[in-house]
Amino acid sequence: MNYIAVVEDSAQDRAVLDSYLEKYQQEKNCYFQITHFSDGDEIALGYKGGYDLILMDIEMTFLDGMSAAEEIRRADPEVLIIFITNSPQYAIKGYAVQALDYILKPLSYYAFC
Repeated sequence: MNYIAVVEDSAQDRAVLDSYLEKYQQEKNCYFQITHFSDGDEIALGYKGGYDLILMDIEMTFLDGMSAAEEIRRADPEVLIIFITNSPQYAIKGYAVQALDYILKPLSYYAFC
C-alpha cells in the first residue's frame, strides 16, 4: 500500500485528483491510502513522515506549498513531492526542495499518470 497526501485548498481540484487516483488504482490494480489537507500548514507543522508521495498545490491561504515543502524536507528528505499548481513562476524553486515534478493545472489524466 502507498500512502499519499493531497494538499489542495480547492475542493474542485481535490475532487479531480481523487478521481484520477481512483482511476489509476483500478487500472494498475494497486491501492493508495489518501489523506487530504486543505492548507500547507496542516501537513507541514509537526510533520512526522509516513507518506510515500505528496501532491501539493502552491498557492494556499495560510502556508503556501513551497514553504510547506521546505518544512517537510527538514523532517523527511525521502518523500516524493509533486507540485500541481496554477503558478508557473515557482517552477525553478521546486528544485530547491527536490520536487519530483511540477505540473500545471488544469491537470489531464495523461499528465497525472
